[in-house]
Amino acid sequence: MKFEIERGCFEFIKKKKRRQLLMTFAMLLIGILMFIVGLFMNKFERSNLLTMLAILMVLPATKYFVGFIVVFPYKSVSRERYEHIKSLISDNTILFTDMVFTSSDKVMNLDFMIITDNQLIGLLGKKKQDIKYMENYLKETLTVNKIEGYTVKIFEDEKKFENCIPTKKFEKSDLQQKTFMTIRTLIV
Repeated sequence: MKFEIERGCFEFIKKKKRRQLLMTFAMLLIGILMFIVGLFMNKFERSNLLTMLAILMVLPATKYFVGFIVVFPYKSVSRERYEHIKSLISDNTILFTDMVFTSSDKVMNLDFMIITDNQLIGLLGKKKQDIKYMENYLKETLTVNKIEGYTVKIFEDEKKFENCIPTKKFEKSDLQQKTFMTIRTLIV
């Protein structure tokens, strides 16, 4: 099993939840073991170096737990939906799924995002999200990273999303790859 989960892949949210919770408990367990070893090594006196290190193990445990809390409300897409959308896209189109990303104000979720040669097309994961905010956030992110010429459209309705998936053939470009790398860094 790979230590790092590839962002935007099928069942990313499910794997991320599991990993974050596992790492939270691992950090807490390591801290507890350090505390117990410190007690045995110092004749059950709590003021020792290992006790201090055990207390500091709360920090990485908290970091992993916060990561779990961020993705907890969201679910991975089903295999049927994933396979259906994957069958609709052309060869050089990049498909992200199970996207959870954050701005300074909001946590946002997309079930799918498609990157073509000049478009970013997304499908909302959870209803009642601010679509305009998400579109503007993605446009600003691309602009900050000096990626020009992309239109960004987020859909709430899956049928409209499917109808908007381009079927034209195009060559993969460096700009598309740069867009892929930029969007991938946004995913929690």
